[in-house]
Amino acid sequence: MYLLTQLETMNKKNMEIISSVGSVVLLIVLFAVAHQMRNSMSQEYGFVGALVAFIVVISVVGLKLNEMQ
Repeated sequence: MYLLTQLETMNKKNMEIISSVGSVVLLIVLFAVAHQMRNSMSQEYGFVGALVAFIVVISVVGLKLNEMQ
């Protein structure tokens, strides 16, 4: 509950920094998961999937930040 009230009072710059750091951490975690796959073909698809997920997250965050005032 406390986090939700903090998110409502944050300004756009802080939200941008937090979302950027969070998305990079997500990318690192997804790369680590893809690296743990033993099959070479699955590992390649895992890395591509991690990049696609990162691009989607960054795009959605960018659109939401654009709507913020």
